[in-house]
Amino acid sequence: MRKIRSVAAVGDVSDVNAWSGIPYHFWRAAGAAAFAAAPWRLDLARITWQRYVWNAFGILRGGRGGFQYSDWFLNMAERQIPRELLAGEIITFNQHFPRGRSVKHAGGTLNYYIDAPFIALVTGRGLDLHLPAKVATRAVAAERENYAAADRVVTMARWAAKVVVNECGVPREKVFTILPGANLDLPPGWSFPGLEGRPGVDRDFVLGFVGKDWQRKGLPLLVDVQADLTRRGWKVAVHAAGRAPGDFSARPGVRFVGFIDKRTDAPRFAEFLAGCDLGCLFSQREALGISTLEFLRVGVPVAGFDHEGPADTLPVDAGFRFGLGTSASSVAERMDAYLRDEAEQRRFREAARRWSPLVTWERCVREFQQLWEHGGVASPVQPWLGLAKG
Repeated sequence: MRKIRSVAAVGDVSDVNAWSGIPYHFWRAAGAAAFAAAPWRLDLARITWQRYVWNAFGILRGGRGGFQYSDWFLNMAERQIPRELLAGEIITFNQHFPRGRSVKHAGGTLNYYIDAPFIALVTGRGLDLHLPAKVATRAVAAERENYAAADRVVTMARWAAKVVVNECGVPREKVFTILPGANLDLPPGWSFPGLEGRPGVDRDFVLGFVGKDWQRKGLPLLVDVQADLTRRGWKVAVHAAGRAPGDFSARPGVRFVGFIDKRTDAPRFAEFLAGCDLGCLFSQREALGISTLEFLRVGVPVAGFDHEGPADTLPVDAGFRFGLGTSASSVAERMDAYLRDEAEQRRFREAARRWSPLVTWERCVREFQQLWEHGGVASPVQPWLGLAKG
């Protein structure tokens, strides 16, 4: 009897609200490609009072948090999953759920698709989960145990693959990297819009920003870049999706458009992205950088620090790759040269449009199919190498 291939996450995979919609978009594309049809539907509402009890006792122990990594939580979560799914072939987006030993006991097989190894989140690298030391130590050990029991560990970016091998002890031959897709459904009949007028001269050169964690994702630096370019005589604006933090709403040339729910208002979100000249993500730490893929999906070039995840999502032919810690004045100097070179602007935008069909979940699933069928991906999409020639 053929095993069911399913998609797992902490939450309901069929719900676009689960984990930023990433498992949902993968599952939907996988279903359309007849690659993986069954979503795990973990109802977290059924595991509520136990978390409160855990946190209450945690305070008495001197630290709270980490219930999701406890055997108490994992036992209850796994009991919700039908036996035939645990006994099947699983692709999970979570480092701890389900547990490798539970899958093995049920007769199933386990595979991972992760943005960041858990060990990188609890070792002071800036992507930190703040957990009690004992909880973190146990969870790191559990992560290693789970990977050891897995058939494959697929990461979304190269830096994460290195950590999985070097710090989690996973054999290199079990570790692969596949770029995910943009969490964006373009409206029916959508086409790349043409922005009229010369940016910076006839109209604002718009620097786009998406992200709730505005400090880590580099909004302050972006606002400083805008101010520097304005002093140089260019018309420049920062357009940010979300609500204004602190006093940013009073800064000249900075516009916050409010929260846009791309899950229920995809046309408006696509319109916001496409109205920018450059999608920016200057994160000090970033597991991947889905927002850069979303800008590319609508044909907008991108810019950011070529560090960790964004090092894999900033195309060399449709994006600016700056070293970590590059100053706002240095970024502005490069943007100044870009604004003076209309031919380069045209090349970047044309390349970004060619990237659009390559940063989808459909393409991601096709690479998964190749990996499953052939043990590797013949021509994986790798933005840091640029568009394939020919």
